[in-house]
Amino acid sequence: MFKKFQKWSATSMSVTLALGLITGMSALPVHAESSGNTDHGISKVTATFYGDTKGSKGFTWYTSKLSTKSTVQVIKKTASEADFTSALTFEGTSSPSTNSPEELVHKAVATGLQADTAYYYRVGDAARGIWSETGTFQTAPKSGEFTFIDLADTQAKSEDEAILSSQTLEKALQTVGNAQFVVHNGDIVDTGTKEEQWDWLLGHSQKSLLNTTIVPSAGNHEDENYAFYDHFNINQPAGSATKTGAYYSFDYSNAHFIVLNSNEDSEKYANFSEDQVEWLKKDAAAAKRAGAKWIIVNIHKGPYTTSNHATDSDIMDNNGVRNQIAPLMDKLDIDFVVQGHDHIYARTKPINQEGKATTPTKLKDTLNDKTIEYSVNPDGSIYVIPATAGPKVYYKNPSEKLGDKYYNLFELAEENHAAVYGPDPSDNRRPVRGQVQNFVGITVDENKLTAVTYEIDQNKNDAKPFIVDQFGIIKKY
Repeated sequence: MFKKFQKWSATSMSVTLALGLITGMSALPVHAESSGNTDHGISKVTATFYGDTKGSKGFTWYTSKLSTKSTVQVIKKTASEADFTSALTFEGTSSPSTNSPEELVHKAVATGLQADTAYYYRVGDAARGIWSETGTFQTAPKSGEFTFIDLADTQAKSEDEAILSSQTLEKALQTVGNAQFVVHNGDIVDTGTKEEQWDWLLGHSQKSLLNTTIVPSAGNHEDENYAFYDHFNINQPAGSATKTGAYYSFDYSNAHFIVLNSNEDSEKYANFSEDQVEWLKKDAAAAKRAGAKWIIVNIHKGPYTTSNHATDSDIMDNNGVRNQIAPLMDKLDIDFVVQGHDHIYARTKPINQEGKATTPTKLKDTLNDKTIEYSVNPDGSIYVIPATAGPKVYYKNPSEKLGDKYYNLFELAEENHAAVYGPDPSDNRRPVRGQVQNFVGITVDENKLTAVTYEIDQNKNDAKPFIVDQFGIIKKY
């Protein structure tokens, strides 16, 4: 099986935001005209967790075939501008892009860094003197409170829609200003094998991506031909398959994160290989033994959602995610599950391994001048789907296959807020595209997880994010 190597890229691409355009770098690569002899610089830079989050960072970027060296430079952020004269330098590897053969994919890892420390970085080809714009990242702390952003389904099928998705990311980072990283629940682009769509999304998001770390899961729209794996430097288990995506885990402060790949398949598990499920069981158990206070799972095709996919066979059949994977969440002491795929906002009550909702004690508090309820020592896992950070939204699923028994599992299961703007002209089964986006800011400390959900409505509030939900979990030992 063809294996992808370590690479990474930074871009001189345009970054556009606000109501149309963001400040940017240079032009997006044009694949139809690009030849390997034309150097379009560095593009599609992403930073990921790789290994020990306190002391290392993974990077991926793209270049033309002229840039064969894969160099990362890292320096502590001690001034307002970066001076790479005495930077730590790391070399990675490159290989041809699977879906854009005229480009090289570069991957590299910076190691030996200090915990809870801010760094500048740049990626490029030291031999040719070609570098990306300067980015920043912060290594994980050894302990203590941290905040991250969760979003899903940026999934743009045009450049205009990619600009909209990039605006959501930019606004999320501005709104949740202390977020150390961004969790993406999959369907990053609409067709993963079309490199042009990665150019659009990662290009217009480049300014944001240069200044955060992304924790991506593979969606079903990037499930072919290494489309996901080419774009992110993932520390997957040795020997695991990567053609359809990747599964992996990492520790951050007192929490353990598990990212699943719901693009695999087996007779026993729809969407999952038996190897992955066995790895999940062992990984979660090891995290508990190591003292993780929280376990958080990122899965694209989640078991508990409220729109079109809630009645899909690979979700609700006997070997589906709801019947086979969901019971493991409670059994493995998973606290919180973030999902994608269904393009609607919903969150559940705690659900135990029998698939039943439990009723924890609730503690009320005030946050953002609003009441927030915390579930105290919940018996079961809580599931959230953060709607979409991109253009495509769904209606609530009215199927009799679900009914009151299913919807009673949910704390919140409203109709999509975009429904008020009418059906999409090209597909009246869905609300009109591009009107409403969502993201969630999540803060975790020793015994409390707090989630605040934001909405962006392009038709009101000057398209600025506003709070539509907030909730949390408290653990009392």
